[in-house]
Amino acid sequence: MILTARGCTVYGEGEQLRLDAIDVVVGQGEVHAVIGPNGAGKSTLMAVLSGMRKADSGVVEFNSRSLHDLSVVELARARSVLGQDLAVTFGFTVAEVVAWGRAPWRGTEQMKGDKAAIKHAMEVAQITSLQNRRINQLSGGERKRVHIARVIAQNCPVMFFDEPDSELDLIGTNELDETLRGLNQAGRTLLISSHNLSWISALATHVILMGSQKIVGAGPTREVLTTGLLSQAYGREIDVQWTPNANGRLVAMCTSS
Repeated sequence: MILTARGCTVYGEGEQLRLDAIDVVVGQGEVHAVIGPNGAGKSTLMAVLSGMRKADSGVVEFNSRSLHDLSVVELARARSVLGQDLAVTFGFTVAEVVAWGRAPWRGTEQMKGDKAAIKHAMEVAQITSLQNRRINQLSGGERKRVHIARVIAQNCPVMFFDEPDSELDLIGTNELDETLRGLNQAGRTLLISSHNLSWISALATHVILMGSQKIVGAGPTREVLTTGLLSQAYGREIDVQWTPNANGRLVAMCTSS
């Protein structure tokens, strides 16, 4: 297993429980979707698993080493993170922002490949035409794609994407889907949070379903995205159907108030 969490509990302000004794196992090359209703603990879980936040109790390990035994540089070379806060105050160019992803490799042999990695990341994220634009002049969806390219340029074996499909239109979401599939086919392990159950159901190999700061279900996608487990997580009766094709997508509807 490339990433594991055992007994992770997190409290917020006023001792409010944010995560309750969470266990997670992520294997090499898997795509894990983190889903659940608002306030269920998805972003907190992503932060704990990525090392952005330390759990109040429990342990997270990357390749059998505690994340908090890794130096800042070691952690930055192990995983890259697309968070929800993507604000950039100054007018850096798109190429300059993507280049930030290469910072962990400064002073190493990998640095020789910076230009190629930045060019490749922009191609994969389909933003090459924007490379000389100022990021503060772009739309929200375009900025999101720039930061996705930054994450790709970091060239880590594990990549976290917290709601990467927010602010993207239909075309942008389709391009994101192509990008994430390509990363996974290239051997990357992905953890992705999203509210778009239809989209993520066709992309993820595994699902971590959150509800009330706990994991309601975790495992292969079709074993977790069921009427019973989704209804339990969302606190509403959810009717689940799958589209009848090879890359079937979930169709979920609330059937009662």
